Amino acid sequence: MKFIGHLDLLRLMQRCIKKAELPVAYSKGFNPHQLIYIALPLSLGATSEGEYMDIELTEDSLMTETEIKDKLNAVFPAGLKVEKVSRVKDKAKSGMAAVDGAEYKVFISKEKMPVYFNEKTEAFFEQKEIWIEKTGKKETKKINIKDKIYRYCVQEDKDFWIIHLLLAAGSKDNLKLETLIEALYQYIALDYNGYDIDIHRVDIYSEVDNQLIPLSNL
Repeated sequence: MKFIGHLDLLRLMQRCIKKAELPVAYSKGFNPHQLIYIALPLSLGATSEGEYMDIELTEDSLMTETEIKDKLNAVFPAGLKVEKVSRVKDKAKSGMAAVDGAEYKVFISKEKMPVYFNEKTEAFFEQKEIWIEKTGKKETKKINIKDKIYRYCVQEDKDFWIIHLLLAAGSKDNLKLETLIEALYQYIALDYNGYDIDIHRVDIYSEVDNQLIPLSNL
């Protein structure tokens, strides 16, 4: 499943919703489409246990959350599973609008890392400022991403270094995980190859009363 791109995942969802015979609502116009929205697209090659999707059902739908969950899981392919279904409260933000942060685990093989990897990684994140180059359509500029890193820790496993991260995400402020890891590699003077790391998204968060809480708790 981790090699299914975002647009292909949307098409998969559309087929599964139709196969599950859910009373999904459709947009108006000449090319109607199902009203489903994924909160935060996942990078190709990453796995996750904390993804969110909004589905708008027709007004006359009386299906329970359990029925919706069971119907979808019955038609989903291996590797894709609905953990929880909740009805969105009136006037609540959509999943996309509510996203303010994302939590990740990054697995890096110890075989390819120098013995000082942990020490250098700690030093990288403890900098007062972390600058990267961001290339736009017209220019390349340097930006400080330190304030977009909300939390980090480094854990040593038998075969991997595991970096736990909570980063800014969403439409208001966003730090791409791969950009951060590439900056870490440059700091340690290592060649970065995205295929050498495994990314797992743990959850997606929204800011409420100056605190980040999982979308599932909204």
